[in-house]
Amino acid sequence: MNIFRSEEHVKRWSLYYRMAEDYIMPVTDWAQVFSGPLFRRRLEADYLTNADAYFSEYQSSLRNFGKQSPFWQYPMIAGMDIVKLPRYAIVGKYTRFEEQVLNELKDAKQSIVSSLADVSSSRKNFLIWAAPGSGKTFFAQQIAAAQGQKFDYREINLAQVREGEFVASLAALVQSSNPLLCLIDEIDAKPHESWPYDVLLPYLDASLTRHTPLVLIMAGSSGFSLQGMKERMAVRPKGHDLLSRIPAENQFIIPPMSFGDRILIVLSQFAQAGHELGHEINFVEKLGLYYVALNEQLANARQLHEFAVRAVERVPHGDDRVKYDNLFVPGDPENKRFWLEVSSVAQELVNSYVTIEE
Repeated sequence: MNIFRSEEHVKRWSLYYRMAEDYIMPVTDWAQVFSGPLFRRRLEADYLTNADAYFSEYQSSLRNFGKQSPFWQYPMIAGMDIVKLPRYAIVGKYTRFEEQVLNELKDAKQSIVSSLADVSSSRKNFLIWAAPGSGKTFFAQQIAAAQGQKFDYREINLAQVREGEFVASLAALVQSSNPLLCLIDEIDAKPHESWPYDVLLPYLDASLTRHTPLVLIMAGSSGFSLQGMKERMAVRPKGHDLLSRIPAENQFIIPPMSFGDRILIVLSQFAQAGHELGHEINFVEKLGLYYVALNEQLANARQLHEFAVRAVERVPHGDDRVKYDNLFVPGDPENKRFWLEVSSVAQELVNSYVTIEE
């Protein structure tokens, strides 16, 4: 285990691996994870017979800190047969793989949608801690898209605006007479400035007097957890006052993308690329799926979509399968490099396919 002074310090580490952010937590949190009864018995002779219970407790402890232990083992893909994408949908095209995360985010979505229909005089403020790359902006956008023209939607990124721009953007919110959903992204940005929360505070009370709902989603990623982010926010000017205006039931966590989440994204991007190109894609070779899901260079949806389009373009006319070789231009050394790296353990992924059902 590596120990660092701060979140900023760990991200400057030369061996920092963004895809492993699930495991970055304060030492005090790790101490709690490994303090359970099963961990204290690890030197007992029959300890390995409790491996399943050990792993379950480990994952449960991580979830309590808003973390998800990713499944990096290839057997997860080897055991896949049919993936029904709608089964994992939370709202619109936003999907998550793990059952607990799926249902917790459905609850969050439902709370936000219900607030947009609530005309009572009450605060409709939400706080979301989201791991980097977990799609918090896309989550809010899909909630808005799913509601059609029923309300207005705005986005303000605190990290990208100056004080005057922030003031003007917030003032524009209350000028709308329609129900309005606003995502205030990077709510934990500008920690050394005194104006952000001072400016924002009156708008957190706006729904007490408005005739139509104003729902504010404040989202950030610092502090390694929801509690850690709240502690950082609380010590800022007006930070405690801001947090006191967010009901406890309106505070949610969007955990990091797990290996299963990346598989869902990969499959949906291949299917979408096929629709755009008029080339139906129903199957993806498991070795290719394994490669894409582990590729750190395909870290966001835009990069992944462009990659998927190029791969589908290489699929011969009349074939509805994306093969591993379709992922690379002829002669690309990356094709051979990855195969040599995984061939000793992933032979069963070759010429075996996952079926996509939309």
